[in-house]
Amino acid sequence: MSSKHPQNPSEPCQHVTIADSSIGHVSICPECKVLHLSLNHVSVRFTPEAFRALSGMVGDAQARLDHVAQSNAAAAAVIDEARHGPKLH
Repeated sequence: MSSKHPQNPSEPCQHVTIADSSIGHVSICPECKVLHLSLNHVSVRFTPEAFRALSGMVGDAQARLDHVAQSNAAAAAVIDEARHGPKLH
């Protein structure tokens, strides 16, 4: 899928893939510096600053999810120990 340059709509962007995975890829147009995030049938364009902000937000969300998962696992272990006594190794 070719998108148009924001500065010159008559010219298509030349995408260079900078990261990819099983869920999609990130590419950049070296000329206009627009980043393209493509996930299945969705493609979103970002300025470098907006992409950095999105990356930070997603990183923060993942850190919170990891913390909740660790907290829930620790809480489950305490509850299990209270119900059944300590595990013997």
